[in-house]
Amino acid sequence: LGMPIEQVSRTLSREPLASASVAQVHRATLLNGDDVVVKVVRPGIEQTVRADIKLLKQLAAVVARTSSLGKRLRPEEVVHDYEKVILDELNLLAEAANTIQLRRNFADSSMLDVPKVYWDFCRKNVLVMERIHGIPVTQLEQLKAHGIDMKKLAERGVDIFFTQVFEHNFFHADM
Repeated sequence: LGMPIEQVSRTLSREPLASASVAQVHRATLLNGDDVVVKVVRPGIEQTVRADIKLLKQLAAVVARTSSLGKRLRPEEVVHDYEKVILDELNLLAEAANTIQLRRNFADSSMLDVPKVYWDFCRKNVLVMERIHGIPVTQLEQLKAHGIDMKKLAERGVDIFFTQVFEHNFFHADM
């Protein structure tokens, strides 16, 4: 954040709400009382990813030269595309900007509640957003237990996808 956490937040959970390969998410309460989530890129992960990409490029070059599949599958192009995607995942400022755009796009819609981004606290390796309570769509049993109409949920998901792609010409996969 570029400042002590105490200058920004009353609380910050030690245990993550969620954890993935490149980042983890913690809950926090800002000094103004707002409940937020703080996504933090794992320390040292960029160096690890770059080393892995270097190795993948070497392997792809060998496959391209020595395998009959090399010409058809174009492994060097695949690794190049993957490199761009994974390095973008490490830039939380890009994710913050995309979330802000998605929030603007769905501001007048009841289909999707997009969290507010606290831009002043965001950095390349830190994203701070409003905490929205809910049940992840991956938790099917919890959704059913809460009486969620699964057919309607699926229809809304499709509507949201097509609205992003065909109406807004902007797709943000993280939401």
